[in-house]
Amino acid sequence: MLIGLTGTLGAGKGTVVKYLESKGFVHIAVSDTFLAGEARKRGVQPDRKARHDIANEYRSKGPTKLMEAVYELVEEDLGTGNSVVLEPQHTPEEVAFIKAKGGFVFAVDADINTRYKRISARGGTKDDVTLEEFKSIEDLEMRPSEKANNNLAGALDASDHLIMNDGTLEELHANIESILKKIK
Repeated sequence: MLIGLTGTLGAGKGTVVKYLESKGFVHIAVSDTFLAGEARKRGVQPDRKARHDIANEYRSKGPTKLMEAVYELVEEDLGTGNSVVLEPQHTPEEVAFIKAKGGFVFAVDADINTRYKRISARGGTKDDVTLEEFKSIEDLEMRPSEKANNNLAGALDASDHLIMNDGTLEELHANIESILKKIK
């Protein structure tokens, strides 16, 4: 089984991934595995902006070029019988790519203040932003001015299942489990 995962910044995609890993899924991370590696190869700090710019560079070559580059890793795991969760997809075309490969796409969202608290607590290099910067980044990624940029609003709309992650961890797990039962 292939599950794609999209969602707003700090909504809990990583928490969904951890749950799916506990169910036997292999995790392929576009940002941490592919984009951070590309940034390091180029001698650039792999912060949020660098990863964003590299992703957009791939998308400028074609709307699914980023997913195509990363999908080679997914094929290896699917070929050995593993279930895979691939995250994230940031455009409707990337969501459609996953669906065309027979996958399902989950979208995760939560209140913006909750999400900012989450990313601040993570303390990662890509999360070192003020609330105002966070809102500005999200505005750019929700509705892009350029076709090759992130389009989170479109990706969320194109997903198969929306998970609101404003509650407890147990509620999140129950929501995921309910979706898994529907698609199996």
